[in-house]
Amino acid sequence: MARLSRADLEAALAFAAELGTAAPERERADFWILERISQIIGLEVAAYSQHPESTGLLLHDTEYPANPAPEPWIPTDYEWNLIKAQDPFAQYVKYTEDRYFSARRMTDVVDLRTLSRTEFFEVFDMATLPHEIQMRLPGEEQTHWTLGVARSGRNFSRRDLLLLDALRPALIGYEAYRRLAATVADLRSARPGSAGEDVLTPRENEVLDLVAAGATNAAIAERLWISPGTVRKHLEHTYLKLEVGSRTAALARTGRSSASAESRDV
Repeated sequence: MARLSRADLEAALAFAAELGTAAPERERADFWILERISQIIGLEVAAYSQHPESTGLLLHDTEYPANPAPEPWIPTDYEWNLIKAQDPFAQYVKYTEDRYFSARRMTDVVDLRTLSRTEFFEVFDMATLPHEIQMRLPGEEQTHWTLGVARSGRNFSRRDLLLLDALRPALIGYEAYRRLAATVADLRSARPGSAGEDVLTPRENEVLDLVAAGATNAAIAERLWISPGTVRKHLEHTYLKLEVGSRTAALARTGRSSASAESRDV
């Protein structure tokens, strides 16, 4: 049974470390990712693309060794229908329901002789690069990422599959980090005072103004002629609407500030 060597594992570890460094610093590191994978595995072509589920639109598409930032290839309706009907990996997902499969060779999912007699094989000129590996990774909002590598000559080995699977967690982590960084950047760019105030009722905004002034629940209740329990309910509703978990976070979310708010959370 094939096993990864120490050198293979060290290469996978170095790749993960490079991805961790690249994620916050690069606008998009896909081409660099593919270049590094080509060096580790030994291949002729690699592609990394993001697909909404069940549509022919590509949100992102990068190919190595093509230009670092080519325009995404958008299949025609004819090409997309052909992919859905005859692409071996699309058929694999359809029949196994394994949407985010680990590394699979083309020869693991279809007989190449059978494939060579299909329209798909001819239209996409697969004779030039008959050996291919694909893996799919989860993306945000009902999308997935497809990593595909191909070469002519000899087929990919079991070691190549294991090595790509060893790189998989780093790729998933890279995309997750980028999504989180984008969310944080959006929040930071929001205009202070505009986030969330419009979803609060006048009374909830009134309570939050008093919180910002440093008032305790008891003091707010006395000021507004309501019970402390009602104050707590207003704050609970405010947290839910703003998707936060504390007074300090609610104040920050709406552009208010109070040095004493955190110590008064109840």
